[in-house]
Amino acid sequence: MNTPPPPAGAERTDGSSVQVGALVPLTRPGWVEAGRHLLAGLELAAREVNDAGGIAGRPLELVVRDTAADPQKAAAAVDELAGLGVAALAGEYHSVVARAAAARADALGLPFLCSSAVLDALTEQPTEWVARLAPAQSHGWQIYANFLLNAGHSRVAVAAEPSVYWTSGARVLRDHLAPRGGTVIELDMRALAPRPCATNSSRIARQPSSFWSATRSRRCRSSSPSAATSASPGS
Repeated sequence: MNTPPPPAGAERTDGSSVQVGALVPLTRPGWVEAGRHLLAGLELAAREVNDAGGIAGRPLELVVRDTAADPQKAAAAVDELAGLGVAALAGEYHSVVARAAAARADALGLPFLCSSAVLDALTEQPTEWVARLAPAQSHGWQIYANFLLNAGHSRVAVAAEPSVYWTSGARVLRDHLAPRGGTVIELDMRALAPRPCATNSSRIARQPSSFWSATRSRRCRSSSPSAATSASPGS
């Protein structure tokens, strides 16, 4: 397999450390908790590599950049890290942000191992520079759909702010549920005003049997099986 040469500065012979850029959401509006966990895992991996003698006798060093769930900030971080001569990139949690980073890494010919993003189209075209650990969204969300069906839910509402992640996820749900008699309703979170908890059964009964919310905040919970449930932000 023929591949272009590595970016300038990626190969060093002076005995210095092998630098790997770490992209993580460490500030809002990114999911900070996920970013901290991700960084802890990257640091643990680097420590294990160094404890085993490093890479060809050279220590591995993480160069961390906060993406803050911002695609433009992530793309700029990729440019900066490439300029610093990192050997590769790793990390990122949010799919839309990882997609921007992946596109930029691909354009620069800089290897990027994505830790969490699940978008099927992580880049516009197939690339030898980008890989990921998590299964594709089309796989994971079909499992979600089967879980809902097996639990007796066939009417699903997806409440989210418009994004590539939630649009493609809703499409996967719809395509998988429709042949089995299920329906999916998409709600724009920007048009939904917060309301007090529903306590009367008549209002709860009007909700879809499963309510998939993209909000980060904790919502009121009810013991009723038809009450709204919430999901974590898009990965």
